[in-house]
Amino acid sequence: MLDYRIVEKAPFTVMGIRRQFNSDTGYQEIPKFWDEWSGDMKGLKGIFGVCLDMDGKDFDYWIADNYVPWEEIPEGCEWTVIPGGLWAEFKCRGPMPDSLQSVNTQIWSEWLPALKGYTLAGNYSIEVYGPPTENPEDYESYIWIPLKKE
Repeated sequence: MLDYRIVEKAPFTVMGIRRQFNSDTGYQEIPKFWDEWSGDMKGLKGIFGVCLDMDGKDFDYWIADNYVPWEEIPEGCEWTVIPGGLWAEFKCRGPMPDSLQSVNTQIWSEWLPALKGYTLAGNYSIEVYGPPTENPEDYESYIWIPLKKE
């Protein structure tokens, strides 16, 4: 059973690096993007993984942090505004990327098709990463999905 809650969030801005992926290969290719990026930090912490413009098969995936207006954006980084509104926050627990990918698959294949009273509010989702843990089984991350009441 998925562990989630529905909350209201204000809009916020993220900045980071992005690359286009295909939904058929994203589970294999996005971890490689993270591995590549970890060697070239660009000043990023990698708090978020943001999927945008998920129309059809292709989407932009961002490795991102909160945008801080008084700090310079690192070279090669961009920024975007994440709209406010209702969000379903799903908790993922366990080693990465398996725990996150497992919950993501359940959200899109089971939870969303059975959802009553809400619909998707946009073509995006956000992964939120917690601090590292000593034991990978204790690691917590989240997936946020934008919703609107029907």
